Amino acid sequence: MFKDQIRNLYRVNLNLKGDETLLVFTDNEKDYLIDLLPEFVEVALEITPRVKSLSYKSTKVHGSEPPEELWELTFGQEAVRELKERGLLDKVLRKESYPQEEVEGILKEKAEDVPNVIVAFPYYSTTHTFYRKVLTEVFGARYASMPLFDPSMFLTSMDVDWEYVAKLSRDIAEILTEAEWVHVKSEYGTDIEFSVSGRKGIADTGLFHEPGDFGNLPAGEAFVAPVEKEAYGKLVILYAPDRELERPLTLKFIDGGVESIEGFEDYRYFIEDIFKRMPEARYIAEFGVGTNPKASRPDNLLEAEKILGTVHIAIGDNHTFGGLNKVGFHTDYVVFKPTVLIGGRGWEKKLLLKGKLQKI
Repeated sequence: MFKDQIRNLYRVNLNLKGDETLLVFTDNEKDYLIDLLPEFVEVALEITPRVKSLSYKSTKVHGSEPPEELWELTFGQEAVRELKERGLLDKVLRKESYPQEEVEGILKEKAEDVPNVIVAFPYYSTTHTFYRKVLTEVFGARYASMPLFDPSMFLTSMDVDWEYVAKLSRDIAEILTEAEWVHVKSEYGTDIEFSVSGRKGIADTGLFHEPGDFGNLPAGEAFVAPVEKEAYGKLVILYAPDRELERPLTLKFIDGGVESIEGFEDYRYFIEDIFKRMPEARYIAEFGVGTNPKASRPDNLLEAEKILGTVHIAIGDNHTFGGLNKVGFHTDYVVFKPTVLIGGRGWEKKLLLKGKLQKI
């Protein structure tokens, strides 16, 4: 049904070649994702005979490490066996403290037929995981992460001028790299300031052609990892990752972390449970600016955070893109029609005014 669009994804977004190995995987959270997997495989086989695929049991949490079976398919039985014998794999999967260099060394020595290109569309995100990090940073794989993907996106936010998205994303990423602080306000109550001093802006361009390139599809953002313990103010959220909230919730930040939650909505109890189980999940993790002019859905986080004229703020894990916080949770919250002031030593500028991108 979406063969032409999938073919375009492989050729335009990923530049998949006939001598490369592709890995495509999803989880079993939604039937439509499982149904889409064979179509991804079928189209891929038109380009390369080296295709691996898997559907695994849902992890139920964005940012949690994918299961052992995917590690084995990706890196091979011998590498996974060595990690298990040294007691390292369980620590990695639970995002506990572990010697990262030792894990990377084992994978570099023992891994076999590591894929060159990955299309990851499980419902729950693998973007902010060590699994993704080691594939892109150690093995130079190109990684398209598509959590919460809905096939209808092929006809909207995936059908876009990717060169325009890439240029705008890179331009804003440069500004984020130069900045030291950010102040975000919205008419419905968000008012938060945080530091980005010393942190590098990253462009999610949608074009993954060079070794180590990674990002979302649909793409379209520039983002940065804020300094974890230097955020103050309040973030009013109107949407959970996949639905509109019945009533807004307000997250109050002190010293970088969510100190309290105001409002009565079922999603509040989910967040509070995460904080009880993973206290480090309360810290600010990401600030991003949407750059995709065809993204429009506010009720699907994958697309919502890409909407041109929005920004998003995440809590949880950010150690895979320039931060220091390592925890099995990462979720973004979109701020609609924001006014964003950004600056550094001796300069400041208005990046957005009530959802309108200012001249950059």
